Amino acid sequence: MQTGKTALVPVVLIEAGPKPYWRIWHRWIAGTLVERGLIDNEDTSLFRIVDSLDEAVAEITGFYRVYHSSRIVGDDLVFRLTRPLEAAHLVELHDKFADILKAPPRCQPGPAPQEFNEFPDLPRLLLRFDHRSFGRLRQLIDFVNQL
Repeated sequence: MQTGKTALVPVVLIEAGPKPYWRIWHRWIAGTLVERGLIDNEDTSLFRIVDSLDEAVAEITGFYRVYHSSRIVGDDLVFRLTRPLEAAHLVELHDKFADILKAPPRCQPGPAPQEFNEFPDLPRLLLRFDHRSFGRLRQLIDFVNQL
């Protein structure tokens, strides 16, 4: 996911038992890989660490609250959404994620012709994404899901 070779999906690491494993691992990632510039700090957004199955379920269902799926169509990264976004949200999204977007985001009510009518009832969010910052893209998905 970090390199864009596979779709973004919710990755949830569950701490089992009284001794933390994943949180120690995360501290090592942040203190070694991020500190040495081997990965971006935002790459740690690609996973979540939780303490229970209920939290894991909440993370997974929350990931698909508004975001449904995505596909590259021409120059656009197209998000299929469970509901349309308001114009004010597009402005806020662009302001917050201008570092990874090459143009303001756009919406359309259904699929582009190149999508072969996949999920025809779902509205679309079209992004000119830099195709490099996948940790930030995950943060963008989280932002969309909070709207």
